[in-house]
Order: sequence, then C-alpha cells, then structure tokens
Amino acid sequence: MQFLEKWPECRLTALYVIVPMTLPADTLVPVRLEHEERELAERLKGEMAERFEAFAPRMQYRVERGLAADEIVRVAEEVQADLIIVGSHGKKAVDRLFMGSVSTAVVHRAKQPVLVVR
Repeated sequence: MQFLEKWPECRLTALYVIVPMTLPADTLVPVRLEHEERELAERLKGEMAERFEAFAPRMQYRVERGLAADEIVRVAEEVQADLIIVGSHGKKAVDRLFMGSVSTAVVHRAKQPVLVVR
C-alpha cells in the first residue's frame, strides 16, 4: 500500500496463480482442488478490494493458471511492470533444492527488478 500512497502514478496488478495438478485420469481430485483454488482466489480478491478500496482505479486482480514463476514473469511482461514483488516462505537451502523456489525462479527469469518479501 505504501507504493500506492507515495507514487500516484503507480499501478498494482495482484496475481494469483493456480498451479495445475497432475493426478490419474480416473480421479476427480484435480477438479475439486482447482474449484477450491478458484474460490480462494475470489475470496482474496474481495479482501483486497476492501483493503485497497481507495486505490481501486489503479489496481487490477488477475487469476492465471500455470506454473507460478512462469505466470508471474509472463504477466509482468504483459502489463509492462517496472517492479515485481513476490513473497517468500523463507525456506532453507535444502528445501529449495528439492522443492524449488518460486521467488528464486522469478529473480532469475524476470527482466524487471524483483523485490522478495517474507
């Protein structure tokens, strides 16, 4: 919110990425999970709309489907972002080695500066 307050020309695109799950074809789990993810995304959109109501004309909220780092970088290029702000869970090196890190991937792939916050 501080960015929006300090710089009146600042625009914010909030992005929620639904990561597709690969499970056997005879299960209904992916459909349920994606439906739940979409419901969560809509609930978060409502919360953000309330919290940032004063800045509504300068905000957009998007829900995309794909690999998180890829979608973040793609959308940032599409909206011509000057800065990407991405969260980090503060995983240890061993966790990143096995699970990867969205924030690390964004830092390495993005053309724009990336601010990583906990």
